[in-house]
Amino acid sequence: MEGGKVLISGGGIAGLTLGILLKEKGYEPTIIERDPAIRTEGYVIDFFSTGWDVARRMNLIGELRKIIYPIDSLEYVDADGRPYLSLPIESVRNALDGEYTYMQRSDLERVLFDRAKTVGFSVRFNTTIKSLEENVSEVVVTFQNDTKESYALVFGADGVHSRVRELTFGPESQFDRFLGYYVAAFHIEHHHYNIGRSLAIYEEPNRSLWVYSLGENRLSAIYVFRHKNIGYVPPAERLPLLQETYCGAGWLAENILADFPATQPIFFDSATQIVMPAWSKGRIALLGDACACLTLLAGQGSHLAMAEAYVIAQELERHGGDYRTAFAAYEKTLQAVTKKKQRDAIRISKFFVPSKRSFVPLRRLLQKTLFSNLLIRYGLEIFGLKSALSGYQ
Repeated sequence: MEGGKVLISGGGIAGLTLGILLKEKGYEPTIIERDPAIRTEGYVIDFFSTGWDVARRMNLIGELRKIIYPIDSLEYVDADGRPYLSLPIESVRNALDGEYTYMQRSDLERVLFDRAKTVGFSVRFNTTIKSLEENVSEVVVTFQNDTKESYALVFGADGVHSRVRELTFGPESQFDRFLGYYVAAFHIEHHHYNIGRSLAIYEEPNRSLWVYSLGENRLSAIYVFRHKNIGYVPPAERLPLLQETYCGAGWLAENILADFPATQPIFFDSATQIVMPAWSKGRIALLGDACACLTLLAGQGSHLAMAEAYVIAQELERHGGDYRTAFAAYEKTLQAVTKKKQRDAIRISKFFVPSKRSFVPLRRLLQKTLFSNLLIRYGLEIFGLKSALSGYQ
C-alpha cells in the first residue's frame, strides 16, 4: 500500500504537517476540519527545539522568521504593572544559538495551510466524521452528511476531544488526565492599555494573566487559572466564568474582561492531557493532542505534533507503505519522550500559576535566577532543549 488515498481528520498543526509530508511522498491526502476556516484565535508559542528541527527539515524556517510582533522582552509585573523581572527576547535567542522565534499558534497553522495549497491539496471545512468501518483493504468513512468514502489509512489529528479516537478506542474518559487548570485566550481590537513592547505576566494565587501586543492597537490576553473540573464550557458561559474567577484581581485582569465584547470568540479549554498505551489500531492512527496532549503548560505541544507527523511519513516511506510496521515504529520512536514530557508538564504547571502556599519572595528570586543571563540556558532546559528527533533520519 505505497501511496494511496488517506484521510486526516483535523486541519490544525498536526494534520497539516502530516498532509504536506504525505503529499510530498506520493500519497493523496484529504484533510477535513470541523471549523469553517483556519483558526485565528489562540495564544503565543515559543518555537525552538523539536519544532525548529521539523520546520528546518520542511524548509519552513524562512517563512516562520517573517512573523514579527512588537515584543522585545518577557516581563513579570506587580499589581501596579511595574516590572520586577525583565528578560530580553534576544537573550533567549542567543541562548538557543539563534534557533528560536515566537508566534501565535494560528500563525504556524497559516504557514502550514499555505504550504498545503502549494503542494497541491486543500482542506474541507465544516466537515466531521459520523462513523468509521475498517475492513481488510480499507477504511469506509461516513461523514456527517451521510456520504461515504473509502481510504487506505485514516489519521486522527483532531485534538484533545478527538472524534477519531472516540470511534476507534472508546470514550475520552479512559485517557484524559485533568491537571487542575483552565486556559482562556482572546484578542482585543483598538485597546487603550499601555503595555509597551513586552509580553507581561501578572500572577496571583491560583490565577495569572499574560498580555502582549499584536501591533496596530491589537492586544492578546491569556488567562490561566486553577479550577475544579467542570468539563466543557459553552461559548456563552466563558466570559462570565472568567469575570467571576478574576473578580478583584489586580493590574489589568478585571479591566480587560470588562472591555472584552461578549459577542467575540474566546479560546477556552481545560489543561487536560491525553495518555494512551497505543496510538494506532489497524489502519487508523492518532497524532498530536488526540493521543499525546501535553497541554499549554508544557509549552511544546505543537513541536511534538510536528515530530509525530514527520515520523509517521518517514516510517511509511521506509517500510514501503506497510502501515503495521510503520505505525509500530512511530510509537516506538516517540512514546517514551512523550511520556516524559507529560510528566514534566505536571511539574512545570506549578511554575505557571502560584498557589496560596507559594512564598512570593522566594518564587520571584527563583524566577530571576532561572532567567538571568548566566543561567538562562539552564532555565530553558526545563522546557526541553534537545529535539525529540535528535539522531532520527
